[in-house]
Amino acid sequence: MKIQFDSVTKYDATVDNAVKEFLETIRTYERQIDSPITIFQDGRKGSYFIKCTIPAKTVCNLLDLNARLDPSNSTSYRANRELLLKHHTYQKMKSDAEGGREFHDIIVEYTKDYNPNTPLKVWGGQHRSKAIQEAFHSIGISRHHGFRVYFCLSKEQRADLALVSNTNISVSNDLFDRQIEETLVGTQLREWCIGVGLLTEGEDFPDQSARSEKISVKLARTFIVNFFNGKKEGEALKEKGEDIDKQVYEPYLCESGADLDPEYSGITQKYKKDLWSNKQLQEAGFAFAKLHKEQRDNVANNKRIENRKGFRNKALTASVLAGWSFVAGLLQSYPNRLGNLFLISKITKECPDPLNAKGMSTFHHDKDEPTYRGLGTRSSAKDRQRMAQVFLAKSTAPEISLNKDLLNKAVSQVIAIKVFKQGYSQF
Repeated sequence: MKIQFDSVTKYDATVDNAVKEFLETIRTYERQIDSPITIFQDGRKGSYFIKCTIPAKTVCNLLDLNARLDPSNSTSYRANRELLLKHHTYQKMKSDAEGGREFHDIIVEYTKDYNPNTPLKVWGGQHRSKAIQEAFHSIGISRHHGFRVYFCLSKEQRADLALVSNTNISVSNDLFDRQIEETLVGTQLREWCIGVGLLTEGEDFPDQSARSEKISVKLARTFIVNFFNGKKEGEALKEKGEDIDKQVYEPYLCESGADLDPEYSGITQKYKKDLWSNKQLQEAGFAFAKLHKEQRDNVANNKRIENRKGFRNKALTASVLAGWSFVAGLLQSYPNRLGNLFLISKITKECPDPLNAKGMSTFHHDKDEPTYRGLGTRSSAKDRQRMAQVFLAKSTAPEISLNKDLLNKAVSQVIAIKVFKQGYSQF
């Protein structure tokens, strides 16, 4: 059959050979009727692809729904979102496939670099692909489905394809974060989280953190950035001889989305490979993972506490994580207080869990507006400032309890410092 490059597509012998191999290996409808195949090239990233039609009976066992961004790296996990097989939209797709519907523009990459028995790696149309498979395997429905097949992709082209393929559906920023992280930085952030115990071996960041109880890429980045920001601040204050308890700190919250957060990017560029082996950062990671586990276990196993997801995962609330990490960095210059921070808070009748999740959620300072929703419930700068002061107060004594009195004093300290810095201009 005739294979031709589009008039605006640059000829590439490697791509030409890959397309020929694909057509010789996989019996497309175009091959069956001896129809010409045109090779196109994306004008934005230069990716090569063809459009073709493949019957379900041919394609079902060739589809790989666990595509990787980096085929050469065995630690590269599944790059796409998790399949939502119970979702009503998927159930409709499945019903349509069983009724003989033909799906089109399913985006795949042809490669045998990994899982060679399933060379069609699905980047766009995972749910449609699954519906096609189920319809064929369950009741033998085999219709002709349309595919856009890409060849010889670079890691950057692959990441771009993954992002573009998912912009027409409801995809969370968490999935974009995960894809961008591995493409621009690598797998080190996930490996670091596994190493300190924030993820388990073989576990990946969630693609929808709202439905998960795991640390997200955004939160992991936030932890890293605040640790080093706090460390820098602590060193500067000690050199100036200033009191660390008489400052208002504003921990940083990393941005999410299709671009790498600038603060996080700066940290990775500054420290490079040494970042992930930094012993002080690792110690902080281990201590925070222990706090998260103690909080989760206490809430799950203590009948005196309502077993809410928000209470179990209080440590993973953005303001709590950012505040704790910043103070962990800040106190690197004050080892005795750092040791106090790393100790799990004392459990009391008033504080049945280390972070006193319920006490925080119902906290209300005299200066707060009636609509204030409590400590550690929002990601705003105000909440991040307050949580940093809470953990700074916690570091003043071993095994201190995060009771109502401590919370009130910490928040009052933030309010007082802000008022003092305004001076007489407020009158």
